[in-house]
Amino acid sequence: MKKFLAIFGSALLVITFATPVSASPGKWTVNQRTLATFAGNSTLLTNLQKQQIRATVEANPNADKFICTGIRFHSQPMSMNIMVRKRAKAACEFAKELNPELSTWFQNKPTKARSFAGKVLLTVKTPDMREQANQVTLDSEMCKIQENSRARKLGDPNPDFAGEREILGRYRGNATAFPFAPTILPTKGEIKVAFIYVDWEDLPGTSEDYEYYKQQIQMFEDFYWMASENKLRMNVQLSPDWFRIEGSYKEFTMTQGQEAQSGYAPKKQFFYDGAVAASDPETDYSDVDIVFFAIPRAKSVFFHGGPHEFNWIHNGHLDTQEGKIYDIAAAGDWFLKNDSFEPPWVYYVHETGHMIGVPHQADEDPEARMDSRLWVRNPLNGYDIMSNQGGSSRTMTSWLRWLAGWLDDDQVACITKEAVTENYFELFPINQIGADTESLVIRLSDTKAVVVESRRFDEYFDRKTRNSKDGLIVYTVDATKGSAQANQVLVSPRDITELISEPGWRDGYELDAFFFQGDSVVIDGIQIEAYSIGKESDVVRVTRSLSAGVDGEEEPESHLVFENQGREPDGETFCGCCGCVPDPAIH
Repeated sequence: MKKFLAIFGSALLVITFATPVSASPGKWTVNQRTLATFAGNSTLLTNLQKQQIRATVEANPNADKFICTGIRFHSQPMSMNIMVRKRAKAACEFAKELNPELSTWFQNKPTKARSFAGKVLLTVKTPDMREQANQVTLDSEMCKIQENSRARKLGDPNPDFAGEREILGRYRGNATAFPFAPTILPTKGEIKVAFIYVDWEDLPGTSEDYEYYKQQIQMFEDFYWMASENKLRMNVQLSPDWFRIEGSYKEFTMTQGQEAQSGYAPKKQFFYDGAVAASDPETDYSDVDIVFFAIPRAKSVFFHGGPHEFNWIHNGHLDTQEGKIYDIAAAGDWFLKNDSFEPPWVYYVHETGHMIGVPHQADEDPEARMDSRLWVRNPLNGYDIMSNQGGSSRTMTSWLRWLAGWLDDDQVACITKEAVTENYFELFPINQIGADTESLVIRLSDTKAVVVESRRFDEYFDRKTRNSKDGLIVYTVDATKGSAQANQVLVSPRDITELISEPGWRDGYELDAFFFQGDSVVIDGIQIEAYSIGKESDVVRVTRSLSAGVDGEEEPESHLVFENQGREPDGETFCGCCGCVPDPAIH
């Protein structure tokens, strides 16, 4: 909802537009808007004006002051004061009907803005709880729930693979809860990436393609620098020109099945060998951790997402003069032909996440993959780049950032279910580097937690959308689920099963999960409320729920929390986002 800000001068009212502001730091937050125009000399509220007042009251459930100001153009006769004052009185009386607890006040003021003459300005004041926020936060270790899934059990060894080249068969998959399971690659410091351009005689590379990929790899670098809180730098070196692979590009085309990470993959290795033969004489692969290959976009070569390997699951490799490399990716048609909403850089980010140990978020178990319900198949869909890299919110959850060591412990507010009374927490948007508190974790049990984080639309990374991306998101974390078992599940303040339209996305719909001011939800007896959504930070109120609704009926809780815990898949083969593997635990 758009907010209209009015700044009062000593004598005249000047109207401008703005987001909610703090009227008196530590005392109040103020939200303001003007009502629709009155007809003629009428002082009666129209249905539209009543709807606007109702929306304002509902959007500010914690407000205790509601001021209605009738606006008179400064040169109009003083008799106009009576009419605009009556309009203001009618607006405040209706607000009082909607919320009897409100303290209302009506008045009139002059303005030099002719377009606002005769209108009514609503000013809603809510106690500013930021000074009281984050006063109750426990030792962060209490909220680091331990993974106990089919992939790894409590007390399992967590090897340090640093310095090794590949760990096939020895790595149990990306961790979904603490402790983080490192691969051979670091999550802090620097990763050396070689970006190699390859083409064919009948599919030559162009300068336009070169610049296109250059922009994509810059986005990739910037994303990890942001998400890691400037703790992980991707040091990317681009080949100076295109390297020519012998033969026709048609000899190297691949279907989705031929791109898979397990089984016999001769066409994939054929491409890797051809690319190395073309580039190795002029490329120093010493100390290179990851290799991305760029291909011309004019024709289809890789018919699906593109071939890729991880150091811990692969059926192909690069055999360079300097040694073998197992972390590889090359974008295919899925990204090259749909770059308006799913460009290659999101693919590089997603697959690199798995290479360094960040888990997949969609549910890739066979029964879930066959489920047509989006909130079951991919319950974080569109809100995390590790669940669906084509979503409009191209970021990583604060839980994944904390798990990887990118968020420091003092950037995470921790509280247990038992410690909740009436607590307030101020959260800063997760893409803001170095913010004080970027995540609230509520520990429910040894294996369950609820996470709350602040989001803002990021014009650099996010895909443009008509749906607001400014608010809070709430999701559960289930440590009994492994990677690709949907261990993070979004919770909606409305109905997660009612999808919202998203025309810019290939599916046309996305999950409705943002919490705007006043929205709340009850999870396991704990009520989580978006107390205030501010310009720079948000305040969350956490209380114990009475779990009683109208006429004594129990208030319904989120029906998607912790469903299908720790289930085992059917059969011995598991196919997910990143290929088919014989053991689902190492996806």
